[in-house]
Amino acid sequence: MPVKTIEVEQFSVFHKLKVNFSPGINVFIGKNGTGKSHLMKLMYCMLKSQEGFDRSSPRTPESAKVRLEEKLAAVFKPDDGQVRRLVSREVECHTAKAALTRGNQETWELQFAIDRTGQLSLLSEPGDSGAPALFVPSREALAMYEGFMAAYKKRELSFDETYYDLCEALSGSHLRGPRMGSAVALLDGLEQIMGGKVRLTGSRFYLQSGMEIEAHLLAEGVRKLASIAHLVANGTLMGNTVLFWDEPEANLNPSAITVVARVLRILAHSDVQVFVATHDYLLTNELAMAVDYDVKPVVPIKFFGFSRSQDGLSVEVQEADRLHDLQENPILDEFAAQYNREHQLMFPPDEDANHE
Repeated sequence: MPVKTIEVEQFSVFHKLKVNFSPGINVFIGKNGTGKSHLMKLMYCMLKSQEGFDRSSPRTPESAKVRLEEKLAAVFKPDDGQVRRLVSREVECHTAKAALTRGNQETWELQFAIDRTGQLSLLSEPGDSGAPALFVPSREALAMYEGFMAAYKKRELSFDETYYDLCEALSGSHLRGPRMGSAVALLDGLEQIMGGKVRLTGSRFYLQSGMEIEAHLLAEGVRKLASIAHLVANGTLMGNTVLFWDEPEANLNPSAITVVARVLRILAHSDVQVFVATHDYLLTNELAMAVDYDVKPVVPIKFFGFSRSQDGLSVEVQEADRLHDLQENPILDEFAAQYNREHQLMFPPDEDANHE
């Protein structure tokens, strides 16, 4: 079930917000500090916290509440794990609220509130979320994989829990049979640009390209693509997963961005709902061209412009089905500003004429 909407009040940098999402790809654009990553992390916490209940760990209203509170604290890492610090500090308020809905024919909803004392309350009883969620941070995790999960459990590390969750997802071995066959289209493009296949041997990752190369000896951008390739190969990124990917362009050569854009579209075509936060001109425009020219595989794509309100106290989000319909696009604005700066350098004003 894809995420349909998120409503937020007084959470982090958001005063009051309601956003409607595409079941395919959702592209978040905005300057630093406008809450793109925070909104993705909030949705991830709400979905991920409701996974994994079973007979040994049954779902109850109290266990669902505890899971959500623990996940918010582990992902956002407020001081001393106090979720009350996630209530907006930029306006005078006492309670933060969030409501997330997902579904097609059926609807799944999770609502919660946090007050200034730190009390978290569930305002709905959602039941099983129905599909896994995965968050890929901007910093790659393949090189740190060896020993990271054990160290994370035993020691205080500066990494938030999205890194632990990602390493746990990476621990799965490759699929076999028909299910693996459906991943071939995704893997081909990734393996071509990586120059080989990624394999987990023991507790360490390698790239096989005629010889085995340890993952930590690879360029960081290659490791990032290798992580996605392994998550596809082990079945994590297949059918009904909700993928949150923060700055997929980080440390990637521009030539790899077209591959990333195509991989995102193939994932969406395979029923993976995708959320990306990006500052990259090439990635946003590759996805925009796919919409404008019906590039196959054709998938629904929606663009979201994050910007500060006029008083600077909260963040507003504009939605558009086409990139050029966004009124707030700081990526394009800066490219235009750079063009103007270059034009002024190429054709400087005639100083003598100015003195006449």
